Amino acid sequence: MKLFHNKLKVENLKEINKILLDGEIGFGNNVNIFENMFQKLSKKEYNVAVNSASAAAFIIFAYLKEKYGECDVYTSSLSFTSPAWAAKHFNHKIVWVDVDDNLLFDSKDYLAKRKTNSKKAILMPVLYGGISNINDWKVKGDEFILVDSAHCVTPKLKCDASIFSFHPYKPICSSDGGMISTDNKELKDYSISYRNFGRRLIDETYTIDHEGFKFYMNNLNATIAIESFKNYQKNLTTRIENYKKMRKELHDYCILDHDEHSSFYFATAIIPEKICKKIINNIKLSKHYPMLHKMKYYEKYHLELKKLEFLHPKILNIPLYDNLAMMEVIDEIKKNQRCA
Repeated sequence: MKLFHNKLKVENLKEINKILLDGEIGFGNNVNIFENMFQKLSKKEYNVAVNSASAAAFIIFAYLKEKYGECDVYTSSLSFTSPAWAAKHFNHKIVWVDVDDNLLFDSKDYLAKRKTNSKKAILMPVLYGGISNINDWKVKGDEFILVDSAHCVTPKLKCDASIFSFHPYKPICSSDGGMISTDNKELKDYSISYRNFGRRLIDETYTIDHEGFKFYMNNLNATIAIESFKNYQKNLTTRIENYKKMRKELHDYCILDHDEHSSFYFATAIIPEKICKKIINNIKLSKHYPMLHKMKYYEKYHLELKKLEFLHPKILNIPLYDNLAMMEVIDEIKKNQRCA
């Protein structure tokens, strides 16, 4: 398995090597440069680089706790654990929301479950698979909307903040890293202080305004992300071509739609459970993701999610970053289809 699925060119490696030779691998200007570059994709005024999306979620839920107290957090169970864990850590209540036909946050189910208490409602939809928006999106209008960008680079869903990670499998990658994107200056200022131990510079020293931790992105990871960013459009074109090829090859199955702003991280096919299980075992594909609401750690918030539980055993995520890997999965699907 390659460390980076977005292949870096020789000229990219020169810039990374320069940072290593100069020794500027901790603090450095490339963090701010990368934040400004990422604004072109996030379309948010403020972009705060941190060391992971987990840290981004932690900071935002700390901010929400400080501003609103304990909140009700409505989110998808088809997600990585750290954003929900961060909400739980700050004693926000998790309310699981079912998915729509595209495995995305079902806002109709949210509205049916919306509490009438005085707690602030936080919506945390997950942009699964790289899709940038959610069809039939309906909200009350008084919510704080935090988009877990997951696999999407350019979220188009209207929100108060979004979080993203740059781990090596992502369309824009680094060895590690994350981003908070927002138009909220208060949240931006809070996040900048929080990512640096709660410190705020004063003259030649600093004071500590509030809690914080070592959550900043280092200069080396920012440099790797900048070089990956330069290749994004070319890599995206390849992913789109592979997606079209896959849809043509697997026309007998339900292939979930991507929109024009998707990062096409992977393509999701809904196939018979027996075939799905065989392919995952034979090719060693990972399952994005196990359902959080079924896990013991979250049993306090257990809730039945009928559509997700029906679709989950049939979900097969097919890599789009690698044509050979994609064709291997397609051939395996067709072979198992013939044997079924």
